[in-house]
Amino acid sequence: MKSLYCDICKKEIESPVVEHNYYHIREYDVCEPCKDILDARMKPIVKGHFPYTAQWYENQVMTLLAKGSQTNRF
Repeated sequence: MKSLYCDICKKEIESPVVEHNYYHIREYDVCEPCKDILDARMKPIVKGHFPYTAQWYENQVMTLLAKGSQTNRF
């Protein structure tokens, strides 16, 4: 069986099931607790930005994921 680790917290994901206990966002595998933190971090950023575009949102998410994977936290 393949071992899967979260790219942010580096913890092993037990019995990985896509969009059930981990999420695959482009090149990152993110566990559910880290995805919840990502969503919480994005909420005030999105509320404070106008005009909203999908490309801008994707850039913000990828920036947070890149920083998180380097520092092992958001």
